[in-house]
Amino acid sequence: MLPRPFSGEIFNTQELVTDFFNNSTVGFAIYDDQLRYQALNPCLAAIHGMSLKSHLGRTLRDVLGEVALRLEPAIKHVLSTGRPLWNFEIAGALPTKKRPGRWVDSLFPAKDPNGRVKQVGVVVMPLASDTNLRPAAYNQTEVLRSWKEIADYLGACIKTVQRWEQEYRFPVRRLRASKGAMVFALKTEVDHWLRTETRAVKP
Repeated sequence: MLPRPFSGEIFNTQELVTDFFNNSTVGFAIYDDQLRYQALNPCLAAIHGMSLKSHLGRTLRDVLGEVALRLEPAIKHVLSTGRPLWNFEIAGALPTKKRPGRWVDSLFPAKDPNGRVKQVGVVVMPLASDTNLRPAAYNQTEVLRSWKEIADYLGACIKTVQRWEQEYRFPVRRLRASKGAMVFALKTEVDHWLRTETRAVKP
């Protein structure tokens, strides 16, 4: 059994949180309506250069410094509209880092049982640095945001991809909400699946 790395009340998102905890290359955090950290995974803590515990209860500005000024309007937008915001690019220097960084964030509303948006989940994907990684590594958007985008990326039809999920553990993710679920996939996970699983897959 995995340890419980998160604290704080999380509405309708526990399955997504667990998935991102297991994916060490993607950061994830949940903020309340006062822009305070309610939960995060070890990957994001490492990106920030701080411990998990030192984030909890602190505000976005406490942790991110001036970088928070770029992210705050996006979180407030999701809180007020209840709509996700995809592929929001942020750049700047974190208080704990000497070099500036670049990230692509995707933001999701987390609703309580009455359908009110009280928290926002943020997925954080670092972009390649100028020194150690090739810039081309993330020169395309990382998130495939619907069954159609996933199918187009694979050159298959939607029903085939849905069957692959059921029969061959194709890596589709879902953001649970009070009504239905939002489907998406990460290209890095899809590419890994293609390399390791497709020998057994029937068209």
